Amino acid sequence: MKRIKRKKIFDVDYEKKVVPIRLIDADTSFEDWDKKELKTRSTYFLLNGVPEFSVNQQENGRMKLLAADKDFYAAGGMGVTELTVRVYRFSEKNAEVFSCVEKLKNGRLGAMEEAYLMERLIKEFSMTQDDVGSLIGKSRPAVANTLRLLTLVPEVIGLVESGRLSAGHARTLVKVPQKQQLAFAEEGLKRGYSVREMERAVKAFLTPPEILQQEAEAKAAARGEELKALVERMRGVFRTKVSLIGNAKKGRIYIDYYSAEDLYRIEEFLDVLEKNFD
Repeated sequence: MKRIKRKKIFDVDYEKKVVPIRLIDADTSFEDWDKKELKTRSTYFLLNGVPEFSVNQQENGRMKLLAADKDFYAAGGMGVTELTVRVYRFSEKNAEVFSCVEKLKNGRLGAMEEAYLMERLIKEFSMTQDDVGSLIGKSRPAVANTLRLLTLVPEVIGLVESGRLSAGHARTLVKVPQKQQLAFAEEGLKRGYSVREMERAVKAFLTPPEILQQEAEAKAAARGEELKALVERMRGVFRTKVSLIGNAKKGRIYIDYYSAEDLYRIEEFLDVLEKNFD
């Protein structure tokens, strides 16, 4: 297999230091975060320790936080005055790339937040989906599936961002014409559809009725063949006539016997089955 050459995005050398928290600047502010969530993270840090943070060295001696703003403010809320940091010396462009990658690797972003960051890496920094996947440890199809969320209408995207609609449910709507996407989403929420149920509803909407009928008939025929095969197996095992009335959902199986020997043989099979299930 031919090896794909990947360009080196940035130099990842860093220096580990303990620095005063007051020297670190973040893109967000303390007020941007839910206080209950910060308290929960603070409690976690009290039990498990405060993590290291990634920062970029600035010319004025200050440091720019590259990721994990919520954890940064949760640590500050505990009264921590110093943090262990990995100090990088990136250019402004590489600092932005590294920040996006670290946030995506963090694993605590919402689906739409991930999609926006991936789109930014591709559009602003000329990356491919393969590049993004390689940097954050995901396959190209996984990256593509996340980016597809951005093709949804704003109203559906809003449902995902608010947490009312899962990313899995939303991805099933990508193939639906945009005019019908919101109606599908609302119907799914109203009926409490699982992702699989939403997929079936979308397929039924997009597939012509005659094709659905053909698929249903094909499935019924396949189930019929399976039942026939089961009856033939039973005839071979019991060595007597076996017949079936019904379908794959319910029915009756008849085992005929024509002598005491037939009954004895069937009884022997039952003895074996009972021993195996004891």
